[in-house]
Amino acid sequence: MNYGDLKDIEKHLLYKRIVEWNENKLVLDDGTIVTLEESEYDCCAGAYGQFSNVKLDAAITRVEIGEQVNIPDDDTIINKVRVTLLHNQNPIALAEMTADAGNGGYYYSVGSFVVNGIHFPIVSA
Repeated sequence: MNYGDLKDIEKHLLYKRIVEWNENKLVLDDGTIVTLEESEYDCCAGAYGQFSNVKLDAAITRVEIGEQVNIPDDDTIINKVRVTLLHNQNPIALAEMTADAGNGGYYYSVGSFVVNGIHFPIVSA
């Protein structure tokens, strides 16, 4: 797996425009592909996410990675994080990713914001 340092994510995204999207990926004007993927997992744990509220042809000027939030569950650990891509002060895309620790919370998973094959872990359980 090709991992990047989260503090470097902006150098891959800033000042590029979103020209195509669906809930699974963003395509930027220079051909950059952005996805949300499970980078690591054990047994029955998993990580998943999707994009929403995307505005096309707006340049990304800031990336905000929210704090990991725990979602109460009786059986396992579930954590969620939101990444917001902004044009000036306006959100132009949301990415929400969830990771869980599987049956009984005994396992683990890691979810990443993936830019051209480089995994930037954003959530884990």
